Amino acid sequence: MTLLRFGVRAVAVVAAVTSLFTLARLTNLSPLPNWSVPLQLHQPDNDHHRENHDGPRCRKLTGGEDVVVVMRTGATEIKDKLPIHLATTFQCYPDTLIFSDLAEVFQGHQVHDVLAAVDDRVKETNGDFAHYLRLQRLGREGFDQSELSDSSYESGPVGKNDNAGWRLDKWKFLPMMVRTLEFRPDKKWYVFVEPDTYLVWSNLLQWLQKLDPSKPFYSGSEVQIGEDIFAHGGSAFVMSRSAIQKGAELYTSEPDEWHTRTSQHWAGDCILGTALQKAGVGMAWGWPMFQGGNPADMNWADAKVDRIKLLWCGPAISYHHFDPDQVQDMWEFEQRWIRNSTAPRSRFWQRRKTVLYHSDTFLRYVMPNLTSERADWSNSSPELIPNSRGLTAADCRASCEAKTSPANETCVQYALSEIGCSLSSDVKMGKAAKGVRSGWIMDRVEAWLDGLEECGSRAGWTVT
Repeated sequence: MTLLRFGVRAVAVVAAVTSLFTLARLTNLSPLPNWSVPLQLHQPDNDHHRENHDGPRCRKLTGGEDVVVVMRTGATEIKDKLPIHLATTFQCYPDTLIFSDLAEVFQGHQVHDVLAAVDDRVKETNGDFAHYLRLQRLGREGFDQSELSDSSYESGPVGKNDNAGWRLDKWKFLPMMVRTLEFRPDKKWYVFVEPDTYLVWSNLLQWLQKLDPSKPFYSGSEVQIGEDIFAHGGSAFVMSRSAIQKGAELYTSEPDEWHTRTSQHWAGDCILGTALQKAGVGMAWGWPMFQGGNPADMNWADAKVDRIKLLWCGPAISYHHFDPDQVQDMWEFEQRWIRNSTAPRSRFWQRRKTVLYHSDTFLRYVMPNLTSERADWSNSSPELIPNSRGLTAADCRASCEAKTSPANETCVQYALSEIGCSLSSDVKMGKAAKGVRSGWIMDRVEAWLDGLEECGSRAGWTVT
């Protein structure tokens, strides 16, 4: 793949040894020529190799004072999923709220019971609230270990319906608007996330500065159930003050109607979107900026609207389905991005990109993890070769190298586990997995990159 194909101008003549060429190529391989001014800090920091004593660099980005980040969680998952955010992403946000189904102080942070004001008649007559009433009576200590995590519950066509905490979660969305306004009535922007959401804070702030906070605004990754279109909760969604006010007013004026609707549905984010639509707040489609997937296993060639929107060409505002280790890794990656974007430059040609595109996530976060072979790692290759149990890693790799097809089914990666050899024609990073050995055919990965569509006018913010 050439630099010219992705529209990246040559900005310097690099005299380097051959061993540095590949690294330099990956560093400059972004498909989007966005040579914009650096991200703005409240206070300049000349030493970009270390963080100041008052917090990480992301905390000092301008615009955060207008935003509150609202985390919706549950008492049975909070111990596993919230601590990593308190140590990483919450260090970036000037203002946060945490809502759950049990009021408590967790590691020094107040957690609010978002369901406290829901009519007692609803709690006493709807079976979804049995879990809630038990929490209020016994606390988290009244649950055994198997009930304190949702990892054992499979997600089906209507979610994790066997999980009592999951069934209760749908009731939190509408009250969450009311409680958020009670605690933070004067913010310009309200951003709602879940514990397995990763919010690209530096991009979010740049995007919000392009929008009018005085208008009703609601956006996220669009999902459709029946005729209802709404912003997916796990992918994060954004509301302006006017939008959340309209939604809260509708809910509080017609609580019985909306409690009935919630009891008859399985997706609380859908009910929220329906309420906002009835209140006169339509949804601005935020794909591909908001993503319901994880960079570890995303379809990087994904496209929508007759290929007018390409995931590869969109700025990254959110990802989903992160485990705590992945939150840590992605946060550290974003901090390096912010550091490079805000570092002082002595020459005009040293200016850096400030917007992190999904393509940058692949090239700078995913690509360095793709190697010829990697032990104790699964790249999620799905195509299991029949009767391949007992093959060696060399045999598995040879099977991948032998698989070529004019129908774009060339194998680019493989994984060897106790069940056998699996192949894939899609590029996936995957994650750590004991006893699994994965590998990539790197020249084919390069060819795959070269085959991606050019961005052109399809690059940039989806909603402006």
